[in-house]
Amino acid sequence: MATSPNFPRKLIYLLMLAPLLGAVAFSQGLLNRQRGQLNVSYMEPIQNAPPLMRFASETLGGFRGVLSTVLWMRINQMQMDGKYFEMMQLSDWITKLQPHTPRVWTDRAWNLAYNISVKEKNPRERWKWVNAGISLLRDEAIQYNPHEPELYWELAWIFQHKMGQDMDVGHRRYKNQWINLMTDVLWPSLEDCLASDAHPDFESFIHPPQDDSEKSEEIRKRVHRLTREFKMDPRKMQQIDRELGTAMIPDLDGKMHPKYVGLEWRLPETHAIYWSWVGVQKCHHNTPRIDLVRKLRRLLFQSMLINYKRGRLVVDQYVPDWKERYRDGSNWVMYPRLESVEIVEKAYQTQLAWINAALASQNQDDEEVVRRMEELDLKLSEMAKRPQKVTDATLRTFENAHHNFYRKAVTDLYMHNRMAEANYYFNMLCKKYPEKMMLYIGFDKHTSTMDLDTFVTDRLLEDTKTGSRGQTLSLLENLIVKAYISFSHGEDDSAKGGIRIAQRTHESYNRRKVGTEDDRVLLPSFLHIHDTALNRCLQMLTNADPLGGGPIKAANLRRRLGLEEGKEVKTNSLPKLINPFEEGEKKKNVTPGAGN
Repeated sequence: MATSPNFPRKLIYLLMLAPLLGAVAFSQGLLNRQRGQLNVSYMEPIQNAPPLMRFASETLGGFRGVLSTVLWMRINQMQMDGKYFEMMQLSDWITKLQPHTPRVWTDRAWNLAYNISVKEKNPRERWKWVNAGISLLRDEAIQYNPHEPELYWELAWIFQHKMGQDMDVGHRRYKNQWINLMTDVLWPSLEDCLASDAHPDFESFIHPPQDDSEKSEEIRKRVHRLTREFKMDPRKMQQIDRELGTAMIPDLDGKMHPKYVGLEWRLPETHAIYWSWVGVQKCHHNTPRIDLVRKLRRLLFQSMLINYKRGRLVVDQYVPDWKERYRDGSNWVMYPRLESVEIVEKAYQTQLAWINAALASQNQDDEEVVRRMEELDLKLSEMAKRPQKVTDATLRTFENAHHNFYRKAVTDLYMHNRMAEANYYFNMLCKKYPEKMMLYIGFDKHTSTMDLDTFVTDRLLEDTKTGSRGQTLSLLENLIVKAYISFSHGEDDSAKGGIRIAQRTHESYNRRKVGTEDDRVLLPSFLHIHDTALNRCLQMLTNADPLGGGPIKAANLRRRLGLEEGKEVKTNSLPKLINPFEEGEKKKNVTPGAGN
């Protein structure tokens, strides 16, 4: 058989093709690594993607960019026209074409959770769209882009803002849906959840039992749901719970001791904390996105601040069918998690230390000062946004913010009868800002101290100075009624705090009026006001709708306080369970009340 005259040439081409293909393979690997380092659109081949996405990303090649540009132009026009439903299909196509472009995913998730959800009138239907936005980011976007901080931020923001805040009329429905989901996945039953003080058994999730018992099988099913459906790692949850759920709490002598309180994993703000924390851990090495990583750290701090304000879920178990009412969201209330005050305080201290160091470095070329400022800058970037330009006015602004934070923290702690912590932060307030405290009534200029009771009650007294005697009585009665409502929920410390501030306000009001021309409008004795308010509270609960558990709450209050059924309350002293004044505690500035 005759040999083709072109055979030698073809053989040469084939021999040359082999090294060229090898060079292409080597250069492609180098290009993929550089894409990852430079953070361009396509960092690496897609792993574990659906066949359609793999086909689009690997077959179309450079034409993906052209097609995506056309689709983006069409989507932008739809956005301007408010055609959000029509946008969804085009957005889905773009995620297939550009799965490594974060903005594709965040825009689509935002439209689901915000723009489309509000088109629905029914909160149940709204929740489906909000949950779809969460699922898109958590189940797809982050899986294809595990080192993109923008995706973690958007996911955490939906939890913190869309679900956690009250901007949307359906916010309580969103919270309730999430509370039910987390209750079912983190505990065997609602009773187990409440019995554990809402602390999940992370060890059973990390090391699930392997025997064939029904209990072990149930645990494995919940682990599967947690890790597969919600994409959460129990080891990371445990680490976050220990790190951010343990705070330094002052005792009566002002000495700090660690106290574990955990986080409330049923609330959306805690999941904002979780995804912010995970995002920081995954993306901290992403140098081109370092500003987004810092933004993610600030979101973590903001979520902890919200956790301080309303991070504890309290369930009323004294209503009939309380389990069903827990499920429909009608008998749980959010209270502050006051242990988180210390975390906020740390952020303020670091912020102020950085500003002072920055001012010092501007005035002198001191290497030690510059080094210290760089250390503080690193810490600050993890917690809060540092000011771009530092001046004396900047320092005053942050000092005012810190001073106002102290005022709120002291008042909140006092109102919840956490007197050791209230005293600790009150002493810090007097020590750090004596020039501001001098403006308050009762401040001692010689010792730079002030009476805590006077400081807290002065805010209430502002409302009574221009009000009538009747308005002041109404204010005190409302404080006492609110205290007993908290007591009916099992929030004894909050109840004691309410009674304490009511009595101190009563004393301050009478002390101001005694010996003046207004002497005739002195308030009745505090016990008389207390009994009137307690009777009013019991009557209100007794006459309330039985389905809301009012009569049962009234009966439970009488039982706990040792009061006879059906009889009007008339006490000689505050009931022991709700008396905030420990035996032997010195009462200050007590002015006898007028007669009943």
